[in-house]
Amino acid sequence: MPNQLDEILRDLESDPAFRACVTRRERIPARPGKYVDLPAALDPRLRKAIESRGIGRLYSHQAECYELARAGKNLVVVTPTASGKTLCYNLPVLETLLQDPAAKALYLFPTKALSQDQQSELNEAVLGGGIPVKVATYDGDTPSSLRVSLRESGRIVITNPDMLHTGILPNHTKWIKFLKSLRFVVIDEMHAYRGIFGSHLTNLVRRLKRVTRFYGSEPRFILCSATIANPKELAEKLVEEEVALVDDNGAPSGERHLLFYNPPLVDPVQGLRRSTVTEAQGLALKFLKRRIKTIVFARSRLRVELIASAVNAALKNLFTDNDRIRFESYRGGYLPNERRAIEKGLRTGEIMGVASTNALELGIDIGGLDASILAGFPGSIASTWQQAGRAGRRQTVSVSVLIASSLPMNQYLVNHPEYFLTKSPEAGFVDPDNMYVAVDHLKCAVFELPFTDAEVAEGRPFSPHTESLLSYLEEHGVVRHAGGTWYWSDRSYPAEQVSLRSAAAGNVVIVDTTAGRNEVIGEMDRPSAKELIFDNAVYLHRGAQYIVKKLDIENKRCDVEESNVNYYTDAVVKTDIKVLKEDETSETAGVKTVLGDILVRTQAAKFKKIRFDTHENIGFGEIFLPPEEMHTRALALLFATPTRAGEAFGRVPETAAAAAVGRLGYLVRNTAPVFLLCDPADIGVSEKIRDPHFGVSALYVYDRCPGGTGLAEAFREKLPEILAALRERLGACPCRSGCPSCVGPVEGTGPTDVKDVLKRFVSDWAG
Repeated sequence: MPNQLDEILRDLESDPAFRACVTRRERIPARPGKYVDLPAALDPRLRKAIESRGIGRLYSHQAECYELARAGKNLVVVTPTASGKTLCYNLPVLETLLQDPAAKALYLFPTKALSQDQQSELNEAVLGGGIPVKVATYDGDTPSSLRVSLRESGRIVITNPDMLHTGILPNHTKWIKFLKSLRFVVIDEMHAYRGIFGSHLTNLVRRLKRVTRFYGSEPRFILCSATIANPKELAEKLVEEEVALVDDNGAPSGERHLLFYNPPLVDPVQGLRRSTVTEAQGLALKFLKRRIKTIVFARSRLRVELIASAVNAALKNLFTDNDRIRFESYRGGYLPNERRAIEKGLRTGEIMGVASTNALELGIDIGGLDASILAGFPGSIASTWQQAGRAGRRQTVSVSVLIASSLPMNQYLVNHPEYFLTKSPEAGFVDPDNMYVAVDHLKCAVFELPFTDAEVAEGRPFSPHTESLLSYLEEHGVVRHAGGTWYWSDRSYPAEQVSLRSAAAGNVVIVDTTAGRNEVIGEMDRPSAKELIFDNAVYLHRGAQYIVKKLDIENKRCDVEESNVNYYTDAVVKTDIKVLKEDETSETAGVKTVLGDILVRTQAAKFKKIRFDTHENIGFGEIFLPPEEMHTRALALLFATPTRAGEAFGRVPETAAAAAVGRLGYLVRNTAPVFLLCDPADIGVSEKIRDPHFGVSALYVYDRCPGGTGLAEAFREKLPEILAALRERLGACPCRSGCPSCVGPVEGTGPTDVKDVLKRFVSDWAG
């Protein structure tokens, strides 16, 4: 296999057309592994199970994790994809459970797919090695008949934060046997817990520790993460205890080639390039026909299906059974048995390639791959390395190709690859004392166990504001204080009213009604359904085409029928903001601010019909669906006189005003999360060169969560610091006209002097 890859890399290098599109070729040399002998005191049953899987030694980071965990330390391990992180926690956990027959462990994964994958991994070790440790998964798919037995006899329970939140902690009296003997809590894919989701997890851990302490146990925490800028800081924020960092990767890695590829121009006047779908399909075929196992990452479900369909159409040959090459698509919305079959096929080699959304970016075991193709920049440096790292076995050559789209960010990175190669991954921030989040979890905590005055006085396990928050809840009639204790006094079940994620509840079920089948083939969340499976849309599912006959949003059902048209559909979505209520108007940091409620309305009103092979637009259609609406909180910055900001904006040249407001939005979107302790995805920023409500140029910063999570209020409080940071970033960034670190790439998208204009504006505004 490596010989084939070496050969195709030479062929690509000698192809003038391909070489002309490559802006950088980076070779990362192979690296030997650092090994340590298996611990001498390792339980013989565990040693046998490990050796039966061909593991005779540990990588140095695995051995370090084992020693730290056995010494009772909390730890976080941060090493690249396919570096054996699973053994970092399975080894000390299984050893402890074998030595102490009563000990238990809880594994937390952000998704159900990862939970199922980990159970498969553990089952191989446990069943294959004859280890008497019962492993069970507790999630929404777990039958009621199995839940009682796993509570009673499960030694390792694998679950996700949502089930811990709504299923385990509120019903802790049913889990007494498990919780009182809990020795380890494993939190995998730690980098997924950033921003508001991470703030929820910290409060969830607070609740878990409070309940386990009540039952007399204090579990140790083992966290694992992909590359992130601040792993120790984030881990200690999540579990609120001291955590040892293990980041010296001892796993070997083969030679890796990283190619930056800019597709050829098809319209030099407009700067349009060949689509990432077309280029990814063509490149994937080159690899697959040489029997090179390949993964293609695309930025949307539609693109995943288009790439998979195009690859399979090109491979189609009845006489050779498609050259015995099987290529699949993988994305959210597939049924669980479909996803697991694809994952298994990739592990066994039955499936040679896959096109995927970021669903396969996380640590699901899909075996060794030799090539990864990124059809468009994933959106962050960390995600790019994670996706690229999906290719590469420990001793063989691998290649990763980043194909740029025509978007400014993609074009900047492909033309300035040194920025990507020298930029450190993004940091993760959480704010567990966010009032909105903390009060929601405090309700759940009081429901689980009453708070005593002594516990409140200690200030743990919740924030120093616990007493004032409890008093607030008492005023609202859901908590009462009597005899030195705070009790839950409402009939509601608070955990059901608190969502850890901002996604809307209730998926739409997709039903194939062809010839009366009535067979469920997939599911989709409601907002996505309105944009992808509207009436007369073409729904693509694992290479098959369906026409949507009826989308019934109210009953969460979509009926589709098989079809064979020569086009796919793409919705045209528009987003509007409507001010509902102005609560507080003030002048902060030299700018007029209005805090209030807004309605963010997203609607797909039309759709395009696009031909499969040429991607040309061949028609339009109407979409008759109600808009998706979110009522949330926002802070509007109004650039109106007589404020400093308004006067400074009045000096911006008219030709650059729109670009300046847009680039200011980009700068705020990427700077504010550091001060708000959130993820960039938690806040929305909308720029208005002439806002219809206020009648002046405005910048809206809003919570991307229904009802708000306090970020708009926090933004106003932190505005002086944020403004100073904007000024500093504009002054310190060495780029000439704009880059991802300041105002964003502006080449071909507006006035080239917009950075200088914005620098003067922000400087005059700051005063």
